[in-house]
Amino acid sequence: METVARKKSESCPEACRAMCCTYVATKIDAPRTKIDWDEIYWFLCHENVEVFIESRKWYVLFDTPCNNLDAKSRCVVYPRRPHVCREHEVENCEYWGEEEGKITLRTPDDLKKFMKRRKVRLRMAWDDPDEPTEKKAPARSGSKTAPKPRTKRSKG
Repeated sequence: METVARKKSESCPEACRAMCCTYVATKIDAPRTKIDWDEIYWFLCHENVEVFIESRKWYVLFDTPCNNLDAKSRCVVYPRRPHVCREHEVENCEYWGEEEGKITLRTPDDLKKFMKRRKVRLRMAWDDPDEPTEKKAPARSGSKTAPKPRTKRSKG
């Protein structure tokens, strides 16, 4: 679908069905720790919640329509809409824009598959106990890494 220029003051076309007004999304930190991954898993255990990654930024999305939409999905407070609605750019519009490169996680299984693809090797409480864990390859002997410097407490 090609991008069409639209002024901020113009109402969206009726075909749009107010796609941007059917959810709330907020940026979250990219997961780095076991607790972070567990929190994302918890999000995905809830109905109407998903996590997506766009331009290397992570978001949690709550699928819940705005109370200011009428039966035809038109905004009943459009002239007095909130600032966040006024600033919604065409480039970010689900109707006009493109979702290139967006990764969406909708279920806990989606998260597990994502973690596996990304080689996130953490043993989580929610893992299947019968599933074998991937083990890291043992370190090679004869490694060319520098020895650790001795500290005052080191003996020998």
